Amino acid sequence: MEESPHGGTMFTPEEQENPNDTPTLAEYKKLKRVMRIMNKFYEDGSAAKLDQAEDMEAELHKVQIDLCMAEVQIKTLMPFPGHPKKTAYMEELTEERDRLVKLRDTFQKKVSNFRSLYQWSLGIVECIKWLTLGLDDYCVNYLKMDLDITPLPLPKPSLDQYHKYKEGLDEVHLNLHESQDFFQASLDGRLRKYHQIEKDIIEAQIKALAAFPPMNERKVHWDSELEKDLEFVDENKKETPASTSKREKMLSMHKDFVNTLTWFKSRLSDFAKELGIDENGSKPDGATQHPTNKQVEFMLAM
Repeated sequence: MEESPHGGTMFTPEEQENPNDTPTLAEYKKLKRVMRIMNKFYEDGSAAKLDQAEDMEAELHKVQIDLCMAEVQIKTLMPFPGHPKKTAYMEELTEERDRLVKLRDTFQKKVSNFRSLYQWSLGIVECIKWLTLGLDDYCVNYLKMDLDITPLPLPKPSLDQYHKYKEGLDEVHLNLHESQDFFQASLDGRLRKYHQIEKDIIEAQIKALAAFPPMNERKVHWDSELEKDLEFVDENKKETPASTSKREKMLSMHKDFVNTLTWFKSRLSDFAKELGIDENGSKPDGATQHPTNKQVEFMLAM
């Protein structure tokens, strides 16, 4: 897992922190900045999922054209019974058609999956935008910040929005906890240990392959791949005061936002009661199951 690309500022010039800010105003600006970062993070993720879907659709289109050509060629052979050349073509074209059918079916499933993920990610973006609408309410009425603003109340969701927001909050909460665990591991030494084990695994394979003839085609390929992996893990192992400081800030930001999400989850529970929803049985069929992050899972077990 690489560090999240959360660098840079999301504030307009008049919203930038400055030395004259009161502690309360500085904290408010910090939360506003974090919310803008979260918005951009999930908007970028949604755009990436759309790109994946469109790229796979383009590949599917190519395969469908190739399959159509193969079927047309097979059809042209039908009027020529028994000829050896027809038999040779039929064997080659039938094998190609069968391969293309399997490839088409595989790509169709991937397109469906990417489109589903994209639609799901749009729901997450919508959820984050709903959170943004309630940030002032959270700061003034829950954190009791002394700000010269009159916040609008958090908009009450419809029944459909409730389910979307609930799944979105659960997903974002889990994402943040995993990311928080990652940054914590990067500061307490577990990430360094994880990368050292990764390096040992790569070097063990390089050592094993060294016993085989150097001109072997498979060995050349694997040596090249393993050296790239080794270079990558060595780069990940590098630590500097700047990278450590960045990770500490990221960890602090994640903790702040987890606290913010906790309040929004409690507010959503209040809305559930108003909507007459039983939260224990409110998860709709087909709700997305978040995949386990194997790197974080491994480091947590250390």
